[in-house]
Amino acid sequence: MTATSRWFLIRDHTPLPAAQNMARDEYLFNLCHEKKIGFFRLYSWASPSFSFGLSQKISRAIDLNFIQSNQYAYVRRMTGGKTVLHDDEITYSVIASDDFFYKDNDLYRSYMLISRILVIAFQNIGIDAYLSQGSPSILSKSNNPCFSFPTPNELEINGKKIVGSAQKRDKFALLQHGSIPISMNYDLYAHGTGSTPELIRNSMTTLSEVSSRSKTDLSTSLVDSFKSILQIPMEEFEFDSNAMQSIKEIERKYSSNDWNHRI
Repeated sequence: MTATSRWFLIRDHTPLPAAQNMARDEYLFNLCHEKKIGFFRLYSWASPSFSFGLSQKISRAIDLNFIQSNQYAYVRRMTGGKTVLHDDEITYSVIASDDFFYKDNDLYRSYMLISRILVIAFQNIGIDAYLSQGSPSILSKSNNPCFSFPTPNELEINGKKIVGSAQKRDKFALLQHGSIPISMNYDLYAHGTGSTPELIRNSMTTLSEVSSRSKTDLSTSLVDSFKSILQIPMEEFEFDSNAMQSIKEIERKYSSNDWNHRI
């Protein structure tokens, strides 16, 4: 850890629209290109929202007619991965140009470090989470939704996936964000992705299915686990008026067909 490192904790207590959530992550990613800095952000979604990966074809990632006719939100992420239904969940993001996550760690090592933070957070509230060995490679090439199969080193509980994560990195910074379901509307997830409830239910689980611990318990444990790995103080961060103006401009991208329908 460098002496000049500064790390910030962001807890967005108000659920936000899909486009704004993605815009906030991108704003922080851009900020990390200006200085050595890091952010740990926890947030949620204002309505059931489907997000899909940067390189996915929208026609294969989601059932657009179903989603639009029922007025659900959808957004293309700046990270990769498969389609996620964000509803009753905790979403985390780690965004950094700080040496601890970026310079000293390549994609694999930084991913494993974040996975370690997540495992410790679950274990500290009495939940036996562990890293998956992965699934057959044919599944990773399919159009199946994110939680229908585990990829290597994602978190599982009792043989079922509990966290879905994706990372973007360039020459200056990384962004990894992930979904931790508290509960799941399996029918909605399946309808929105052209899948089946049984396929998803047999492959994933949620906090409420494996524990009586609350969403607040897990949020607190995630923060404590992150701080224990980082081992430097974290400052509370709030978006000021200038930041919100920049975020509003970025949000227009995530609300546009030019972005969401680009593939």
